[in-house]
Amino acid sequence: MHRILIGYRLLLLSLVLATGSLLTVLFQRGTMPPQGIQSLITRWWHRSITKSLGIPVRVYGTPRKEATLFVSNHVSSFDIAALGSVLPVHFLSKAELQHWPILGWLATRAGTLYIQRGGREAAADANRAITEALSMNHNVMLFPEGTTTDGNVKRFHSRLMQSAVDSEVYIQPVAIRYPDPGGRKAHPYVHYVDGMSFMDLSKRILTAKNLEVEIHFLDAVCAKDKSRDDLARYAENEVRNKLESLYSTTGI
Repeated sequence: MHRILIGYRLLLLSLVLATGSLLTVLFQRGTMPPQGIQSLITRWWHRSITKSLGIPVRVYGTPRKEATLFVSNHVSSFDIAALGSVLPVHFLSKAELQHWPILGWLATRAGTLYIQRGGREAAADANRAITEALSMNHNVMLFPEGTTTDGNVKRFHSRLMQSAVDSEVYIQPVAIRYPDPGGRKAHPYVHYVDGMSFMDLSKRILTAKNLEVEIHFLDAVCAKDKSRDDLARYAENEVRNKLESLYSTTGI
């Protein structure tokens, strides 16, 4: 029965990906406004991925409606599907994704922004792209740790939060968590391993038991008259404190 369920969900996931790809080709134009058919399609696609994999997404708190720079900890590649199912945002990705066959083109059509790792002007270029999106009243999601983790929050880097300072918008910290019945800070089946493809991660997730994701929207703060370092430390502390309070309730 377990193999039948996995096979069914893989088939459903394949259908969702195929349908989402077709809708992206027909309707997406490389942007992600907070309302309209483009945001509806993208949220449907992400929500359908989470459902096809059988992962409940539980939301706590309320995301801001106005243009916002959302700042989240980063546990898994699945974070994008979970967060994208909740609100329309531009995600920021490494520039290499832009050149991947098919997937890179689809990501660009869906409004993904890119940063070139190691380039002298990389941060400045990314900040300009984020600032432009925010100026159009779009939302942007950052993972300022710069990598996925095992649930332990790492330092939030501040350089890309300059876009919020320049735009004088609000930033809203987001804490994402995959509760683990085994007592670890994150369910081990959601961790990204080097070289793992999206389908590899999906197959691994399909075999996990008691897997769910929690998204906690925390108190937002206006970036006006604040430094990017102030914003980074605020967001990091909010996320860290929230997760630590959740861990303490489960005895971790």
